[in-house]
Amino acid sequence: MREHIVQEARIHYVIEDGGHEPNVVPAYARSWYFVRAPTRDLVNQYYERVLKMADGADLMVGTTHKVRFLTGVHNTIPNRPLAERIVANMREIGAPEYTPEEYDFAAQLGQSITKQAKRSSLERSYLPDAIDLLDIDLNTIIYDPYGEERKGGGGSTDVAEVSWKAPTVEFSTAQFIVGLPGHSWQHTAVSGSSIGHKGTVYAAKIMATTIIELLTTPQYLREIKADWVQRLQGREYQSPLPADLVPPLDQFDA
Repeated sequence: MREHIVQEARIHYVIEDGGHEPNVVPAYARSWYFVRAPTRDLVNQYYERVLKMADGADLMVGTTHKVRFLTGVHNTIPNRPLAERIVANMREIGAPEYTPEEYDFAAQLGQSITKQAKRSSLERSYLPDAIDLLDIDLNTIIYDPYGEERKGGGGSTDVAEVSWKAPTVEFSTAQFIVGLPGHSWQHTAVSGSSIGHKGTVYAAKIMATTIIELLTTPQYLREIKADWVQRLQGREYQSPLPADLVPPLDQFDA
């Protein structure tokens, strides 16, 4: 199937229950799939193909299967004018300033991975000129808006659903040490430190300042809405969730 989907698409899976003995065909098996692509339309196409593959597997071995749909999200609709206002306020407020002790703590965390691992991480990064950060632990650069040209991303988010109903932007402040892996103990450590607190306060100031600005400057709102309408191109939001879906609260029960 890899050759029949776009390069940016991903079909992840894990076999949650594949039997217990290698030489015995199990009476029951269960797997979990993520279907991801740059747009919701493509996700729908590829999901339908995965379902047909399951039907084909039934025919091969003479069995049946059930599908349990868990959740789904859209691609995010970016907004350039809103992003520009956020960046302008970032620069007006100024990036956080760190103490020598904080820089030392960041350096210690940075040493928990090899230089080559950091280089590999930066080479995969969407940050402009990310490789220039190879010898830096705390990034205080405030970038121009970027990312809207990407055909895909490194994750999925239900924030995207909001972006189909109202202009929406995501931004990041410096919480983590440059180059360290995501979802790691290093991220946990720095988030709970004064470095993480400064990044959180900075983000709060940016949001508050931008909200006040939008409430008091109608022209900004008009520009933001016009960009949003243009990007939607007349498309209307349709929930990816079945009407009868209930939250899968039992999914991770032991």
